[in-house]
Amino acid sequence: MYKIVVASHGPLAGAMKESLKFFFSNDIDVTTISIDERGLVAFQAEMDHVFQQIGTHDVLIFTDLLYGTPFNEAAKRAATLEQDFEIIAGVSMPLLVEAVNYQRQIKKITEITPYLLEIGKPSSFKEKMMENVNTENE
Repeated sequence: MYKIVVASHGPLAGAMKESLKFFFSNDIDVTTISIDERGLVAFQAEMDHVFQQIGTHDVLIFTDLLYGTPFNEAAKRAATLEQDFEIIAGVSMPLLVEAVNYQRQIKKITEITPYLLEIGKPSSFKEKMMENVNTENE
């Protein structure tokens, strides 16, 4: 089973984990880390601690922004891992819900990454409505 880490600027990561409780029991195996007013050095130390806890487990890391500090710091540490890992930037609730579902099904990161990338794409209400209209007209 892989570990899930959510890293963000400010309270986003913690709030997303809290929101997962609406979909799952309180027993959610997700670790969160945030860069906040404590600054970069404190964040780096916390990130080091998270990676020590990961140990030899595979790890799926979500960050808020591609090439933001949480992404960059996670990438530096993940590059040294021998086990399977993935970093996905642009975390969202659909991604987290699916990642936890697959985690509970004991799926491999390599199996689920393509699916997560597909559901992580933004959706437009108008686009979905047009798809429905086009389907009904066929």
